[in-house]
Amino acid sequence: MIPSYEVIGKGPEVVLIPGTFADRRTWSRVVGRLTSRFRCLLLDSRGTNKTPDPGTPFTADDLADDVAAAMEAAKIERAHLVGHSLGAAVAVILAARKPEMVRRLVACSPAPAPDAYLTAVLDLWGGLAESTLPDHLVNLGIVLNSFGRGAFENGTVRAIVDEMDRHPLARATIRRYVECNRALDLNPVMRDVDASTLVVVGSEDALTGVAGARAVAASIPGARLEVIEGAGHGPHLETPMAFARIVTSFLTS
Repeated sequence: MIPSYEVIGKGPEVVLIPGTFADRRTWSRVVGRLTSRFRCLLLDSRGTNKTPDPGTPFTADDLADDVAAAMEAAKIERAHLVGHSLGAAVAVILAARKPEMVRRLVACSPAPAPDAYLTAVLDLWGGLAESTLPDHLVNLGIVLNSFGRGAFENGTVRAIVDEMDRHPLARATIRRYVECNRALDLNPVMRDVDASTLVVVGSEDALTGVAGARAVAASIPGARLEVIEGAGHGPHLETPMAFARIVTSFLTS
């Protein structure tokens, strides 16, 4: 399917791929900095914002096909990919499967596959989706592990949950994303990535962890790892200036 998308800015083309439960708005704190240097394609993944949920299970490979379809619809033959979390996995898959479409790759907060901790989080998210709890508590439960303590203190998390409360995801969509993440395994494809790759992770990432990012960086040939101090699982939201600076420097070097 072709997800809803928009293209903003001028310069080398960059595709911004959101993570689990997120849409194009997840890049709101860095898009101004990036579009001053790049022509950015922003998209809504299945079941988020303006892209409908097709109502059937999907995998990260399916999401990679969606990104490729959006690029083709926007007449972008080859671009840098910047993905967050599940979006980072999608970017890795696309780079491995369709190298002709990818210039450079930035994988933010990735993990090669769910470990015991992430599996427990997915179990919790699945339980929240099955519950009769109000949307606010479901949304709060979804984001609790996804940010460093500073993002709770400075109001970032409150603003994100407020937005989620205004536009709650369908419980069925949450369940499908849980199963998509549960089935994720990048180990068969990481060695096939030949794009120049930067892996970015927050030092306080409690969801996929620095160890997950380090494993991805070690498995993609020539990839390097950048740790952003004080950020949790969402450096593009928690430390946007540092994130944009690191990404811009890598893509223009």
